[in-house]
Amino acid sequence: MKKVFYLFVLLLCVTLIKPVPESDLSRQLQEKVQHLNEGILHDKTSEQAELKTPNQQEFAINNIQINQTKSEVEKELGKPKRITKNEYNEKWHAYHDHYNGFVMVSYVNDKVSGLYTNQDLVTSQKGITSKMNKEKVRSKLGNPIKAIQKGNLKLIQSDPEYDVFKFDNIYTTIFYDKYKNNQIKGIMQVAATTEDKRKNQYHVGDRDYKQALEYQNFDIINAERVQFGLTPLSYNENVSKTARTHSQDMVRKHYFDHTNKQGLSPFDRLDHDGFNYITAGENLAYGQISSIYAHHGLMNSLGHRKNILNKDYKELGVGVDIGENLQPYWTENYITQQ
Repeated sequence: MKKVFYLFVLLLCVTLIKPVPESDLSRQLQEKVQHLNEGILHDKTSEQAELKTPNQQEFAINNIQINQTKSEVEKELGKPKRITKNEYNEKWHAYHDHYNGFVMVSYVNDKVSGLYTNQDLVTSQKGITSKMNKEKVRSKLGNPIKAIQKGNLKLIQSDPEYDVFKFDNIYTTIFYDKYKNNQIKGIMQVAATTEDKRKNQYHVGDRDYKQALEYQNFDIINAERVQFGLTPLSYNENVSKTARTHSQDMVRKHYFDHTNKQGLSPFDRLDHDGFNYITAGENLAYGQISSIYAHHGLMNSLGHRKNILNKDYKELGVGVDIGENLQPYWTENYITQQ
């Protein structure tokens, strides 16, 4: 009998503004609020190289295609800013210029085996762009696949928030933005030879992989902010320790909540760890395959999205731990210190 594994994912968020005496800010922000920045946030596309229609495959991301050589990529994009392990037991190489032109690329034998972006960097032989919505995408590409079958393991891929297509021996996942009429919000491509090697839904949770998920989450958030015309957040290792401790606590004590078993809120934990802040917020995610899927799930949840795109935040700490079933727990702590 074949087993069917479903992704069970959860998301939570909370925000707090602390009053600051003798300032205009204190007169405006006098109490705890659920969310910030209710105004409309506008997209802002950074300056970038001319995007060209791909000549080998359906899609290119920032003019890069699957099977290009590493030397060709780095001639186009320069050296990576960060290299981290991914769920395929390969490595994401993150390329960007202060988070403009953000692309993650993985390689096998110095050839591109995976691509991802959440910025407006997509070109297509069929004329698909990041401004196109789900209905139009499907009209050009046909129906998405429903699952990837691997022996007795059936990975369910059908989801309202993304589609998975297979052509050119490439799995292409297109993420949609439900708050922008289901326009394309991101795209990930994985060579079939790479995807077919993956035997499990989740990667083994060693220390390097947990740290990789943290850094990937941080980079993807900053790329998102830049796409929306916002300033990137600074990485705060001490805040990350607070976030990581909460993820570890949730794993050990088998719960998923902002308030821990001792009754401490995110803000209690930040206070306990010595942070003197004006405003802070926390996003939680659990059960997604990777930081890419976790991020797009958070972006399609309004409260989490407002934390990610809050113009008043200055720093971010991310902590990840892995549960008994190899399912990751993400804690994102946003903060602006006094």
